[in-house]
Amino acid sequence: MVGRLLGWIFVALALMCLGADTMAMLERGEFGLLGLGALWAALDANSMIAVGDAVAGYTFPELWNPGITTLLRVPGLLLFGLIGVLLLILFRKRERPARLFTS
Repeated sequence: MVGRLLGWIFVALALMCLGADTMAMLERGEFGLLGLGALWAALDANSMIAVGDAVAGYTFPELWNPGITTLLRVPGLLLFGLIGVLLLILFRKRERPARLFTS
């Protein structure tokens, strides 16, 4: 049940990213999907900078750049949609086999 709930949450996040991508496409007049970094920067750029500084300062700097920055270039629609669909497939309701013997 928790897996399906998480799957639906990721699908909802993917749909939110689709809405943000649609608005950005209408503003720019050209097709293009926004990466996670662009979406995060649109929500709160200061927190992205603070997290980057914290990760680079308190852990390995290579973890942030190129590690996490590469992940932040992935389109949010694709990443959240893929994770959500995979979770929904993995945790789907399976039909129980018919009982051979009933009491």
